[in-house]
Parts: sequence; structure tokens; C-alpha cells
Amino acid sequence: MDGILVIDKPEGVTSHDVVNSVRRIAGTRKVGHAGTLDPFATGVLIVGINQGTKLLPFLQIDEKEYEATVRLGVETDTLDRDGRILRETQCPSIGYEEMEKTLASFVGRQNQIPPIYSAIKKEGVPLYKLARKGVEVEVLPREIDVYGITLSTLDIPQVSFTVRCSSGTYIRSLARDIGIKLGCGGHLKSLRRTRSGRFGADKAIPLCMLKEMGNKWADRAISLKDALSLPEVMVDPLKAEMIRMGKELDSEDICSSAVLSGRFMLTCNRELVAVAEVGEGAKLLLIRVFNP
Repeated sequence: MDGILVIDKPEGVTSHDVVNSVRRIAGTRKVGHAGTLDPFATGVLIVGINQGTKLLPFLQIDEKEYEATVRLGVETDTLDRDGRILRETQCPSIGYEEMEKTLASFVGRQNQIPPIYSAIKKEGVPLYKLARKGVEVEVLPREIDVYGITLSTLDIPQVSFTVRCSSGTYIRSLARDIGIKLGCGGHLKSLRRTRSGRFGADKAIPLCMLKEMGNKWADRAISLKDALSLPEVMVDPLKAEMIRMGKELDSEDICSSAVLSGRFMLTCNRELVAVAEVGEGAKLLLIRVFNP
């Protein structure tokens, strides 16, 4: 069985714990996930099974949406509630409109410094491992996009909001930066991913439910073709076989009437054959190939 499962990750387990659970349920070692959620976070975790793991790089880059709560006035070393408290500060008196303006100031393209306790690697070693050893490293900023922030509730010292952002955005860093802007510091108290690309929490399977489904889990799996939201180009079985064998083709060999731009998926009889784009000299450049 090849495909994608959209899991609602519970609090208190790692993303890798979810992968291990799916491995046992699906009876295969070839399982991976797109977009790590911290143990205290909940919500949408996309899991690929067998050839579905080849899709994860395409799904991981999609826009994300989160519901977050920041605890102002308390800074921690991990930037979340599980970290060691570094300092505590009196929270300023701030009204709803002022908080909305503060949050709005973080909308747009910007450089964000990731947490030191993250899976980003420095010379092949995850930063969190270096941090646990007390090794001081320079964490370089990364360019991110925050598409929108909507204030949900304000109950000082807590503020809750919904944020839409690009892949690679750390909500823990956003919590830190909001606290800095307000002059009191802060950390992320709770986080729920409500959407990853077009997959929302309303369609996600709670992990506990998945464990009770037995072999019926396959009924909830999303096919390789349906998991992608790329433009579709259909090819005949002969062309599909040539593509899967790695034969070099021109873009006109598979689509003579349409102008192809960007990435697209090649399908045959409703099965995903490849993800491709047009390369130099109008050659068909295969990014990923999927075998039946």
C-alpha cells in the first residue's frame, strides 16, 4: 500500500513516535513524515507510507496554519513551556487593539532566527544536541513569510492567535519575538497545527483512532495522485513505461498542446507516474518517479 495518512498528533509524543506507530500498523518500515511537531504540540502531521515517502518533500513546503498561545513575561531556553526558565518580567498593560497592531507587525517576509533547540544541523550535528552539551553556536537567520495573524483571545499574561505562514517558520521563535517587541519576553505555551497545505485538522485521523482501526486504516489513506495539488498531465501506458525506465523524453513527447510551466505530475490510468518539470532544451526533467 502506497499513500499518505493525515494524522492528528496528540500531545506528549514525538513526530517520530507517530512514524513508529504507523510502521507497526501498516506493517512496513518505509514510513516518514513531513514537518516535525514538537512533543507538546498537537495537530496535523502528514505521514507517507512506502512510495508515499517520495511525496513528502513536495508536501513539506506547503503553507502551514497554527493556533498558538504565548505566555508573556517568562522566557525559557527552549522558547516553549518545556524549557528551563531564564528570566521573568512584569507584563505591560496592553489592550486588544494594541495587541492586534503588535501581531500585525509580524506579517510579511522577514528574517527569523530559529531556536537553538531545533533539528537544524550545524556541520551535520542537530543544534539541539549541541545546545544540550552547552556548545555555543551562531544560529543564522532564515527567510520566512507570515501571511496573516489573527488575534483570538487576550488574557494577560496570555495571548492566543491563529497564524498562517510558510514552511520553515518557527512559532517558538515568533513567540519569543512577540515578547521582545512588548518588552517583557515570552514563550510558546501551546501549539496546534490546524492545516498543512490543503490538509486540515478536520480530516485528520487521531492517532488513538488509527490504532483501533486495524486493517481498515488503508481506507483512510490518500492515493499518491490525490495527495498532490500539482497540474496533471496524462500519458499513455507506453509513455508511462518509458518514464519509469528513465528514458529521456522531450516535453512535446508527453504534451504537445499545452504550455507547461513549473512542476506538474504525470499520471496514467489515475496512477501517479512522476513529478516533472521542463528543463533546458525542452527536455522532460523527472524530479521523482513512482513505480506501480
